[in-house]
Order: sequence, then structure tokens, then C-alpha cells
Amino acid sequence: MKKILSFAILTLLFVNCKGDSKINASLGKDLKEDSIKRASKLEPSQDKELNDNSLARNYWSFYKISENSISGTSKMTKDEIVSQFKNVKIEIDEKKVKIGELCIYDYYKSNKTLTEYYESTKTAKLYEDIFVKNKIKFGNEITVYQSLYPEKACEIPWDELIIADNIIIITFDDYLVFFKRQNGNYQDDCYSKTKITNLPITNKIINGNDVWNQLYCNIANLDNKDYLRLPDIKDVKVFILANFNFDDFTYTLVTIKNDKIITKQDIGFAKDIDEPNTISEITEFEIDRDYVFVINTKSKSGEDLKIKNTERFKIDENGLIVIIK
Repeated sequence: MKKILSFAILTLLFVNCKGDSKINASLGKDLKEDSIKRASKLEPSQDKELNDNSLARNYWSFYKISENSISGTSKMTKDEIVSQFKNVKIEIDEKKVKIGELCIYDYYKSNKTLTEYYESTKTAKLYEDIFVKNKIKFGNEITVYQSLYPEKACEIPWDELIIADNIIIITFDDYLVFFKRQNGNYQDDCYSKTKITNLPITNKIINGNDVWNQLYCNIANLDNKDYLRLPDIKDVKVFILANFNFDDFTYTLVTIKNDKIITKQDIGFAKDIDEPNTISEITEFEIDRDYVFVINTKSKSGEDLKIKNTERFKIDENGLIVIIK
């Protein structure tokens, strides 16, 4: 049994042409249509992804729109634009951008100056002035999110997002629409529903059929859903995530503080030899009442597995592993 590693291979990058026409792109016929309705016409596979609530995400909700139309040619009122976007939630994880229940895509991220992005000093200065009026500090660069696969891009105005000062900005009907980053409430809501398993954690508990719960938040970009959540260590959340693959398995310790992954380490797994279904080495863990992790590595000796190494550690209040000697 070999642990399976998955590699995401970036196969295609693409660049949109912009120029001075960027200012008036929102005035075209396509942008006048109800882009949200068009974006919701999805293939079944996309619908399945949109209903997947397991991704670990940062999310942005509607904030405001620019005070004035960019070139004075908007066809909609400000109230109409606000009404169209006020309930839209944008989520971004390590791989995907999700626009509410409308569309989702794998993204390519790049950093550009305003002049590089708009390919015009005049256009860049126009947008810079609007950013400043809306108290957006963009520094020297903005971050641009585009679909990794052009044929799977969302409809206008979701085909391309820019982020400056933690604000997502899109252009719609000659206005800039701003979405403000929220403070991790999405994950907090998910964490609040997770069941905490009290210490100690013994092999009997680990091997039990009813102890593993189903996780609906993605943690550390791991696909596995079975979890044990241990008692918090001050502000540190502690999870054991299990990946069961027939006779193979992996247990991963994950600590989280301030919505950031601090520790991600395998603490239980098996190694096989050339013979099928034959284990040559196994690593197991237990946790005592004092929150001490005991990691035993056993190797095959004849017909038995004997302990060849034992390691003990605790987790400190910063979420880091501290070895006990």
C-alpha cells in the first residue's frame, strides 16, 4: 500500500488583450445583458461543483459601487446595480474561484501594475483616481484572477477578477463594483458544527466505526472528510483527518490558528512491501489525557510487527509541535 500523492499540473496560461477599450468594455451588448442569468446556465458537472461546500475558502461579499459612472454612459441606475449584486458571495481557495451559485472555475493568478493590466497609462490613471476616491490602497500592483482554461471561464463580468487592498473589483455597466473580504466567518460557521472528541484518544477509539465524523469544511486543502476534532488549545483548533483507502490509511494532524494552517503532519500510515496486502511498517498514534501524542513506528519482524521507534510531542499555544525528550 503506497500513499498516493496528487499533483496539480498547470497546462495552460492565457492573456487577455485589454488596451484603452477596457474603459468601455462594460458598454458592449454582452455586458448590457443580464450576465448573472447567463452565468447560471451550467453543465451538470459544474452544478455538482457549485454544490460542494467542502472547499477551504476566503470569501468576499458585496461592499459598494463606485460613486459615478466611469464615462457617464451607464444604462442602469445605481439601485438596480446594487440589487443585482448585493447577495453575491465570491469565494476563492487554493485552486478555484466560485461566484455564489452561478459559476466556478480553476484560476490562474498574476500580479500586475495598473499600466500593465490596462495596457495604457491614461486608462491606468483613470482607474487609479477611482480607487483613491474609494479609499482603496493598491500599492504598486493588483492581483488578477483569470480562468486557467478559457473555454471554462465564467460569463462577463465574472470572467476576470482583480483584487486590490483585499477588495475584489469588477466592472459592470460602466461602474466599478466592490466586494469586501470577510473575516473567516465561512470557516468559523463550518468549524462550529464540528464535534469535539475528548481525550484520551486510544487505538480502540481510532479503530472504532462510530468515532469518525464527516467534515464539510476543507482543511489544509486535503480531500479527506473523516475527522476527529480534539479540544482547542487556547486559540488553536486541532484536527486529525483520516484518509481511508481500502486497507491503506493516512492520519494527518492539522492545527489552525487565526484561520491559518500552522501544522500539517502525517502521524499515522502504513508502508507495504512488494507482496500484495502485506504491511512492512506501520506508524500509529495515541493521545493521552495530558495532550501528549505518542507515535509508535512498528516494523515487521518475522510474522509480527515490533516497535522500532517511539516519539512523543505536544502542541504549544501557537499550534506548533514540541518534541518531548
